[in-house]
Amino acid sequence: MLGGLVALTKTFLNSCEHWSEKYVEEMHNFYKLANLDYAKLANSLKWAEIFLRMRGKLGTESLKILDVACGSGMFPSALQSVLSEKDKLATIDYSLLDPSKFAIDETKKKLSPPFRLSKEFNTTLQEFNCSDLFHISWAIHALYAVPKNELKVSLEKFYSSFKEIGFIAHACSDAHYINFYNLYIQDCHDGKLPAFCSAEDILEILDLFEIKYDVQYIEYVNSAEYYDILTVEAYLQRCLFDDTIDLNKMRGHDLIGAYLDSCSLTGKWLFPQRVALIELKKCFG
Repeated sequence: MLGGLVALTKTFLNSCEHWSEKYVEEMHNFYKLANLDYAKLANSLKWAEIFLRMRGKLGTESLKILDVACGSGMFPSALQSVLSEKDKLATIDYSLLDPSKFAIDETKKKLSPPFRLSKEFNTTLQEFNCSDLFHISWAIHALYAVPKNELKVSLEKFYSSFKEIGFIAHACSDAHYINFYNLYIQDCHDGKLPAFCSAEDILEILDLFEIKYDVQYIEYVNSAEYYDILTVEAYLQRCLFDDTIDLNKMRGHDLIGAYLDSCSLTGKWLFPQRVALIELKKCFG
């Protein structure tokens, strides 16, 4: 039982370790490719209209949003490009939740109008307890490393954190983020390391709870020039939360190597993604 417990938490612990000062350079290189993840989501819905309609319904100028597993603030930063100067005049009280204090501090640096720092919760989602309800909660590429045996309680906590609308953006099982990690587990850990949660895992639990939702699927490709080895290596290492395996070692493994060969057939690096953007509504019409 103890061995199982250690295995179940190792993926989560590895992810937490990489959200630290030590991995700032790796993080920045990762976002040279992964910036696209957030740009696609920022343009997938008319966010300004969502905020405006909710203000009208609630009769308030100030909305309250909770960013679950805020990372380094890439999503509110991406929204800056789709919000007009008029949209930015109406304040949004923006609260941050993350088990990494480093991540919270990184996000705080990036907040700009309409987002105004409100509350900070340095905790995991599954351990989150807050008496306040937010108008909107979102978890944007946030739940991969949640242990699968804790995913139900995590989604319960997420659903109970907002009173109007919630959004979860998460890669599907055939997306690079999930597929590549699964190959790594097989090649490097004999299949014993816990897998990432997929969008399908999340949807299955929402169905189990009979929570109503809408979902749209966003397909795109993270790409890099073939010669940009340092950026690609850092991107792939962060996809695995493992900086001990360089690109040459990755390509030397059977499953990972074959996959990476398939991603570079065109003379560029192409990492295909399919992301589910899940919209959960309570009272919001």
